[in-house]
Amino acid sequence: FPYFPRGGPQPKVQPNRHAHHIMGYVSQWGGMDVGSGMLFSAESIDGLLHQLGGLRFRAECNLVPFHPWAHAYLNQQRPKSAANNDRSTNDAMEVSNIVNSPNPKTKCPVGTAVSTAAVGGEIQSHYDRIIHTVPPFYNYPPSMTEEVRRLLEIEIGEHEEDLHQLSKELLRSCYRQSFHVAFGSNNNDQSFSLLNNPITSFFGMGNYRHNNQQARHSQRIAVPLLGAGCRDFPKDVALEVAALESASWLLSESKEEVHATEAELVVAFGLLESEDAEALANSIGETIQLRDAATTD
Repeated sequence: FPYFPRGGPQPKVQPNRHAHHIMGYVSQWGGMDVGSGMLFSAESIDGLLHQLGGLRFRAECNLVPFHPWAHAYLNQQRPKSAANNDRSTNDAMEVSNIVNSPNPKTKCPVGTAVSTAAVGGEIQSHYDRIIHTVPPFYNYPPSMTEEVRRLLEIEIGEHEEDLHQLSKELLRSCYRQSFHVAFGSNNNDQSFSLLNNPITSFFGMGNYRHNNQQARHSQRIAVPLLGAGCRDFPKDVALEVAALESASWLLSESKEEVHATEAELVVAFGLLESEDAEALANSIGETIQLRDAATTD
């Protein structure tokens, strides 16, 4: 995309380079203004990775097969009319037609993660793999089905109609799935590349090489604050989810099994503001203490 929608939902028609006789690209897209409703690609992790990776990285992403869970989704974003009533009936019907169609050809559904090789330009000099995951739009999460809940292990109970709670649970799934892809046995079953046969890009994995036994003792992933960009999660909510899932990962049995092999596993968050980093670190520590106390009791 030349632009990324801030907050969603994603408009039906994407702009093209002939859309404006002077700018090349349009200054509006589906009623969203650049700067407030849209982000330029360089303002998002996804866009930056694709700029740095160039055609080789695009080719990797194009080779990602359709995700085996895609059939379980009714849509990838909830119709705007379902989240609020500020649109006319005709507009609501149009948006509903856009997003209420199941698409089994989706390569990385909301809440899941896949991995590709890190190729092209500067990317491969810093990372060995890229893990791609798709957070939901905070105000427009996908419509839930029982199968999606089961596959992603989502439990929302009495919060069934709370779209923001659902978005939080899907964002938590993004972290869980990504950690599984990064650290799972055999380095997961959702890993693809041009070399050994790969959407939104959020994670970069460093110091890990397939079929390199020595490198298996040091696995590090660099993680941005998922959801806090164009997906429009409030920063405090994004930090809360990051802390919850980081604590879960640190306490997980699967991680303990890997530690038994003396492998070094590191999750490093990259945050722009030092106060955000401090808040995340404190929140992770507090969450671990609470869970330890609950276990002791």
